[in-house]
Amino acid sequence: MGKRIWAGIIVVIILLIPLIGYEFWYVPNYTGDDYYTYVGDSYKEIIEKDDSGNDYREYYYNQPSYDKNGNEKLLKFDSALGRPIKPNNYLKITYNTRRQRVMSWEKVPKDQVPRKSLEQILK
Repeated sequence: MGKRIWAGIIVVIILLIPLIGYEFWYVPNYTGDDYYTYVGDSYKEIIEKDDSGNDYREYYYNQPSYDKNGNEKLLKFDSALGRPIKPNNYLKITYNTRRQRVMSWEKVPKDQVPRKSLEQILK
């Protein structure tokens, strides 16, 4: 009977390790809060050189963005596409406070932007 209890405890510990790692390492480092913004033609184009000496372009944005409650945060990010983001689009931006950086962005339709965020964007 004692061996079964110890085996059960070991199995539970082994199953909890990935869950604990997810909650205490992945979530704080790779997820974040969602903000919404509207992208027009407001980007900064920078031409840089790669290791081979060839030119490539980076497109940087400095956008006022709003959370679901309408609170503003100025977010800086790049297009990550090798071209500018198409103008006149709404973006959902994931910002990680711990790392103080934008983790990702994606285009969303206007009807998926929370009402309070949309009110602030349209001001």
